[in-house]
Amino acid sequence: MRKQISKLMSNVRAREQAWLGLESIASVEMTSEDQAFPIESALVGQGKQGWRAAELGVQTIRVIFDQPQCLKRISLVFVEPAAQRTQEFTLKWSPDHGKSFQEIVRQ
Repeated sequence: MRKQISKLMSNVRAREQAWLGLESIASVEMTSEDQAFPIESALVGQGKQGWRAAELGVQTIRVIFDQPQCLKRISLVFVEPAAQRTQEFTLKWSPDHGKSFQEIVRQ
């Protein structure tokens, strides 16, 4: 058995890491979008406000890469200053160009 003790990186240090330039290697689909809080704010760092849905209810954001990618880290940050609520999310990936999906994590 191989074993390794690893300390989690802090958010500050993780932000310093090189991230994929999604604007040139992927497209994105979403179920809704508030025009004042576009998806680009969350995915490519344009602005500090992040993304917000235009409608209530379950939302889906789908990142579609032009070519398969080997991802080692995905960072999600949820900020809700107006109301206390529970955020539930699921990360999935598709091995067959969107015909089926396999769950990576659900929280």
